[in-house]
Amino acid sequence: MSRLSASELEYIDRAAMLPLKCRVVCIENSSPHWHYEYEVFFVLRGGVTVHAEGKAQQLGAGDIFLFNAREIHSINLPTPENLCLVLQFGADAFADVYKTTFKFELNTRSEIGVDSAAAELFRRDLAHIGLLLFDRPNGYQFFVKSRLLNFIGAMFQNLRYQVEHAESSPSDNRLEDFDAVKRYIKKRFAEEIRIEQMCRDLAISRAKLYRVLKEAGTESYKSIVNYYRVENAKELLRNTNSSISYISQASGFESVSSFYRVFKELTSLSPNSYRERPQAKDAPVGVQGYASYSVQQAVSVLRDYCAVAKK
Repeated sequence: MSRLSASELEYIDRAAMLPLKCRVVCIENSSPHWHYEYEVFFVLRGGVTVHAEGKAQQLGAGDIFLFNAREIHSINLPTPENLCLVLQFGADAFADVYKTTFKFELNTRSEIGVDSAAAELFRRDLAHIGLLLFDRPNGYQFFVKSRLLNFIGAMFQNLRYQVEHAESSPSDNRLEDFDAVKRYIKKRFAEEIRIEQMCRDLAISRAKLYRVLKEAGTESYKSIVNYYRVENAKELLRNTNSSISYISQASGFESVSSFYRVFKELTSLSPNSYRERPQAKDAPVGVQGYASYSVQQAVSVLRDYCAVAKK
């Protein structure tokens, strides 16, 4: 039986005193998901591949990518010991000025891109927010709010964007179809899932299923199946002494060899190495996969970005 327990919609639990949520993570992978908040992804060290609107983009150290509100996205193919700052905020952060929502284009690897001065401005604000939340000096909440507003102002000043009218925003039906597919897979990932049966059970055509998966940034439902299988395996590796063979079978893999292959593709580690390494504290299960990292190193990297921005 599955040990996973997470919602398909990643709810952002923001602190009451701040209009944002920010954390530094060493990410392993994430399943395709969406939420109502904007999410800024800043790669501090190493690299990852992000997926949004059916397109993949490789990011390296110093790159910034924005996932817009209600946009299905995922992250995978991380380099070992990557380090990323994730900033999430809602449209209410600028509601005093604008009563609507916007779709921004922030991708420092894009051909359209962001000029170097603006990119440094974004890096500086993100790094300072991260440092403030690590150090938490007296009155840090005011400085965090100030940096967030400065960041948002720079978005309007330096990025291409468009108003999200109700008729042009992502439809609830599309998101509902996506959630239905994920819920179906989550309940049955340990079984053999046949696409014909899934389409019948969900009352959707094969063409519609492929369209939903493509918009979610994945070409095959099997990638979502493998995500949940690996997440289940990770929990068993962390919390039980069960054999690799048992964990492989309990997580739905056809063989131990396929388990090793898929597990390493998603985590950059073998199951044995994953079991032996220190585990991240308070790491969510089900949507995001996080690894442990040195807080001291994270603070050092953030200070380096702040120092570069001042030059």
